[in-house]
This record gives sequence, C-alpha cells and structure tokens, in this order.
Amino acid sequence: MFGFNAPIEVNGYEPTNNPLVPAINPNYVFNKEVLRDVLDFMDESFGDGLMLSGDTGCGKTSVIEQIAGRLNIPVYSHTCGENDRFETFVGRWDLVNGNTVWIDGILTKAMKEGVICLLNESDLLLPPEFSQFNGILEGAPLIIEQLGGQVIYPEKGFRLVCTANSCGSGDHTGFYQGVNTQNMATMDRFLVVLCNYPPMEIETDIVSKYVPSLPSDIVKNMVRVANIVRSVYANKEPEDDAVKADINSDISLSITFSTRTLIRWATRTVRMHSPLNPAPVKYALERSLLNRCADKSQVEAIEAFAEAVFGDIYNPQNTN
Repeated sequence: MFGFNAPIEVNGYEPTNNPLVPAINPNYVFNKEVLRDVLDFMDESFGDGLMLSGDTGCGKTSVIEQIAGRLNIPVYSHTCGENDRFETFVGRWDLVNGNTVWIDGILTKAMKEGVICLLNESDLLLPPEFSQFNGILEGAPLIIEQLGGQVIYPEKGFRLVCTANSCGSGDHTGFYQGVNTQNMATMDRFLVVLCNYPPMEIETDIVSKYVPSLPSDIVKNMVRVANIVRSVYANKEPEDDAVKADINSDISLSITFSTRTLIRWATRTVRMHSPLNPAPVKYALERSLLNRCADKSQVEAIEAFAEAVFGDIYNPQNTN
C-alpha cells in the first residue's frame, strides 16, 4: 500500500465514494521516516496535534493526503491566512435560499465525523486564534456559543494536522512573509515532524515516474541542479563536484527548487523538445523557476550551475 515491504498494520475505512477522501497519486513515493511518524500519530494521538514543518514544496500536505487516500479517510482542509479567526473553523450563519442557516466549519465537521482536520500554512494564523485549539487538543469538547452552547465531543479518529514553513518560532530566513511566532503553550501541544526534500535517488525516481520518456541521465542532472540550488539557498557549500570549486562565497539565492518545481521542469522539457526549440532544458528551467526571480545575478548563477552540470545539452547553439 505504501511502497515498502514492512509487516505493519494500520486502521482505515472501507472504500467509499466520499469526495473528501483524497485521490491516490500512483507516482507518489513515501519518505519512510515521515510515513512512520504520521501512521503512528494516526493510530494514537495521545492528545497531541501533528505539525509537519519544512520548506515549500517538500511534500508536507501531500504526505497527509496520500496516506488518507490509501486509508480512505476523509480530510477537511483549509489554507490559513492572518484574517482567519477560530470561528472560521467552527462555523457560521449564512443565507441559503432566503433562509438563515448554520453551516459547520471544518473543525466541527471533522470532530463530528472522526476524521482529519488539516490546516495548511498554520503559522500564518495569529497566535491568539491558533491558541484556541488548545482545549480541543486536550480533549475538551467544542462549545458552539452561536448555537446556544451546543457541545461537540470529538469522535474517535479525529485528528488535527497542521503544516507550516516554520516550527512555530517565526521565520528566520526572510523568505516566508506573514509567518507568525506562535504561543509556546500552543506549540507544546504538537508533535512536530520535520520534512525535507527527498534524497537524490528517491527524488530521481519520483521525477522519472512523472516523465518516464525523459532519459534517466537528464533526470539525474536535473536533480543535481536542484540540490546545488538548495544548498546555496541554505548558505551551504554544494557537494556536487561540477560546481564545488567554482562557487562564489558571495552568491546568495532568494528562490529554491521544490520537488514540485523539479517535476514542472522535467514535464515542460519533454513538451518543449522539438526542432523549433534546440534548448528545451534551458527553456523549461526559465519558465519553471527563473522567470519568477527579479535578481539577474541570481538567474545567471543558477544558469551557470545548470550549464556546469549539463554541458552543451543545456545551451546548444541553434544552427537552424
């Protein structure tokens, strides 16, 4: 079910047509350690919430969705913002066909049904609002004041899962605008799992599954370039011999490669390969990553990394 030959037993539901059960991506490759931690939390939360923390596009949301899809567990999800209030997740009165009716929020629905409530980008919430989940995590019922104090007890199987680019301590990189430092008492109620980009061999396998027609050496070189960019972005020296000796210590990057961007690069390269486009790798890289960078020196640096890895394939001369 998860791609590993391991004798484990997990609980799930019988298959249904519930539209809230995420679709299974057959190309998805699980990180064994993250899978282990999430399955353990799903089995028993011990009164904790789960927070998956890591850089953009490293698979925080997708791992929850792909586990839930395979176990047939519905997921109520919401991408958070600073304008969200706790009441956003509880519910609201709304006008429907001329009548004022109460509509449950995703927290209320997930508690009633005993399924997953997924808050993406949870560190964008204001601390006073996020802290109102504390009682729920401690096992207290949800009391809906708008309905005259209606009391909602969580059904077995209810899980609160959050994703974030930080660990609740704020953004120390300057790349994630709007991230808030969360209340320590709130963060003390979360099991935190750190998510990273996949190892090179696994990421190569992931990209190859999406674009099987792309030659394996091209895919490997794309992953190499992505890891060089990530290293420089994180102010680390790349381990790749193609650029290690030539890296300028003054180079800094404000953009990086997510696995999502890497797949986009590979996909567009295949689609743009034609006699009219003699440099599809370069063309696709520009549209997948470089065109969203306003700093010309950073663009030139990333292109230099790609040319060092790919050689003439990256920027062949157009003789037509």
